[in-house]
Order: sequence, then structure tokens, then C-alpha cells
Amino acid sequence: MKKMFKIATISSALATVGLAQANDNIAFVDPNFLVQNHPVALNEVQKFDKFIKNGQNKYAEEDKKLAEENKALTTEKNKLESDAKKLQSEQANVEASLKKKSAALEKDAPRLRSKEIQTRQAAIESEYKAFQKKVIALQKREEEFGKKVEAFQKRAENFQESLIKAQEEAGGLKPDDLQKLVVSEINSTIKEVATSKGYTLVLPPSVALYAADENKDITESVLNALKAKHPEIKIEQPTETKSDESKSEKTMKSEEVKK
Repeated sequence: MKKMFKIATISSALATVGLAQANDNIAFVDPNFLVQNHPVALNEVQKFDKFIKNGQNKYAEEDKKLAEENKALTTEKNKLESDAKKLQSEQANVEASLKKKSAALEKDAPRLRSKEIQTRQAAIESEYKAFQKKVIALQKREEEFGKKVEAFQKRAENFQESLIKAQEEAGGLKPDDLQKLVVSEINSTIKEVATSKGYTLVLPPSVALYAADENKDITESVLNALKAKHPEIKIEQPTETKSDESKSEKTMKSEEVKK
């Protein structure tokens, strides 16, 4: 999370080596370190981390309910599809049965009494109505299932929207806005600190093979100035200082030279 931005955008505050003149008073600034330790950026990271941690309890229950409901709806859907296929097969059998019985009744009718004809007609009609009840029952189940799905989708969408909104509120700033603020403040603060210390040129340490005066590295001064601009922000965990990082870099460079 700390490596939030590309440091190329800070180059506007750092002069290139080709512009250095003999009478320039040169200072060095590590823009990457400043980006990673800008108080606003760190504060946003901590806000997001808190949101994730707190959200595990706040949103986990609803997420679990939605998952269980989705599973239940899937099971119900599969059952409906299975019952629909069975009913289709039954429909073919019922239609064949009704056709056969109707044809037989028509054939036998001339020699049957009126009461016998009515009894057989009632049996045919009863068989037809029994099947129709099954069709209507299935259609009702499908309609109710459709309402359940619609309600579930609405709940799921609302949950997703609330989650996104909560994330934005927890973060405070949108990523693009955060990047613009951090980069802009670093650029202006580098200029302010360099001017106050009498430096006429500021370069990234990556271009310097050797610096006799370590005080020319004004990274910590710039970071302190950035912190002073945001006294309301209290970083919970102490960050690595530039001097600590420099020690690590010196060790690495020393090892590279030995190679």
C-alpha cells in the first residue's frame, strides 16, 4: 500500500544533472521516501487498514447471509428445473392418455348409457384438471422464486454499494485526489526547504555517486516540513527515518563496490 504513486511526477521539483552549474549549491532529496512517508498518504493507508479490520465484523455477517441465501436459491432453482422437466414428461403421458380415453369414449358412446358416458367424461376431465393443478402449482413456485431472486439481487446490490461507499468514506480521499495532493505538496515543500537553506539545485540521490556532506540530503527536513503542514494527523506507528534507510543503502552500495 505504501508504494502508491510513481515518483516521476515529482521530477518537476528536481533539476536534472545536465542543468548543474559550478556555482550551484546542490542538495539531495529522495522523492520515493517522501511519497511513502507523506503524512496524508500514511494516514489514508491506516484508515483503509482500519476499515478492512473493522469491516471483517461489520460486513462479514451480511456477506455470509447473502452467500447462504444465494446457495439456497441455487438449490431451489435446480429443484424447479428438475420438477419442470418431470412435468414436461408427464404432460406427454397425460396428453396421450386423454387422447386415448377420449377416442375410446367417442367409439363406445353409441352403445353406452348416458350415465356411463357422463362418468367416463368426468374421469377424463378429472385427469386433465389434476394435471393442470400441477402446472399452476409449478408456475406459482416459479413466480415466487422470481420474486425471491429479484429481492436477493436488490439486497446484494445495496450491500455492494454500501461497501463501496464505506470504503470511500474510510479512505477519505479518492486515489487520484490523494496522489495529486501528495505530489503537489512534496514539490512545493522541496522548493520551500531548499530555498530556506540556500540551495539552488535539488537532485535525487540516485544521481550522486558520492557526497562529502551528508547534511546536503534534505529529505528528512522536507518530511518534517510536510508533517508540520498536517499537525492534525497522528501516525500510529513510527516510520523508518531517512537516516535509517541511508544506512541500509550505504551497506548495499558498499557490497556492490566490493563485487
